[in-house]
Amino acid sequence: GNTVTRNTGAAAANSGGGAVGTIASGTSLALKSNARVCTNTYTVGQTFTASLANAVSGSNGATIPAGADVTLEVTNLKRSENVNDKIVMEFAVKSVTFGGKTYPVSGTVASADVERVRNQPKSKDAQKVATGAVVGAIAGQIFGKNTKSTIIGAAAGAAAGGAVAGATSNYEGCVPEGGAIAVDLSAPLQVRVTS
Repeated sequence: GNTVTRNTGAAAANSGGGAVGTIASGTSLALKSNARVCTNTYTVGQTFTASLANAVSGSNGATIPAGADVTLEVTNLKRSENVNDKIVMEFAVKSVTFGGKTYPVSGTVASADVERVRNQPKSKDAQKVATGAVVGAIAGQIFGKNTKSTIIGAAAGAAAGGAVAGATSNYEGCVPEGGAIAVDLSAPLQVRVTS
């Protein structure tokens, strides 16, 4: 029969010799993003790194030191199309690098700091605000025939125009540089034990 050899995490960790320890499945890694990652600046498939905020220990003296680089891949991005629309940002954990070695990681992103950033008004939104103000001013002049009515009309028109622009604004999602990302290991991670 044929023999299938799999390159498991243990084999990868053992390839350079030395003792191996295990970081248990379910262990949480607290990360800080090394880049500002936004729905309009990154695309699906791009990677970025985050640094481990606190050292994590496992069995047999295994430790991932604080400052270790964790590589994440962007797997899903969607900006918000209006005030009520949800921003979607999803990441896959790829690997952790420390001590000159890179280890593949199986994990899930439990949470991430995501800022909601309103897009600068595009010309159409700006036009809606301007049009609202102009219509209000004209209506005030026609109906009120005095200065006080014009001012009230213009203010009401501008407010209505602004509300329309706000409701139809797009919002990008951004994980800020230094933003917290929490990762839970979904499989044990075997790493070289440094003496």
